[in-house]
Amino acid sequence: MAFKIPKLTSFISANPALADVPIGYVKGIAITPRQALAMLQRGEAVKEVVAVLSAAGMDPIQQDWKLVEDYYIKLLQLPSSPPTIYVIGEEMTLSEALSHIQQRDLIGQQLLRSYQGLTREMARRMR
Repeated sequence: MAFKIPKLTSFISANPALADVPIGYVKGIAITPRQALAMLQRGEAVKEVVAVLSAAGMDPIQQDWKLVEDYYIKLLQLPSSPPTIYVIGEEMTLSEALSHIQQRDLIGQQLLRSYQGLTREMARRMR
């Protein structure tokens, strides 16, 4: 556990834009690297958090669908004006992207693959 804290601290410092991207679930709640760090520092659900960190980027497809959905819901809740999403020449709002993810259609699958690539890269940087 103690070895994870410096790595997470370093990751968050070097990658602040990625610190709040969901990477797994602890007790049914999606957690981000920032939340994982806080939980480890408090000694909360240590085994579960370490398991999430170890499996980040290698989640089962069903979990990835839920994570990407949670990620877009979280983006929609941000107070700033939402960005436009582009998927292979198609422009859409975050709400439209979330709808495609929830429908698991072709565009939703492309968004999922993009998210999976992001979490794999995050996992690589956290290790």
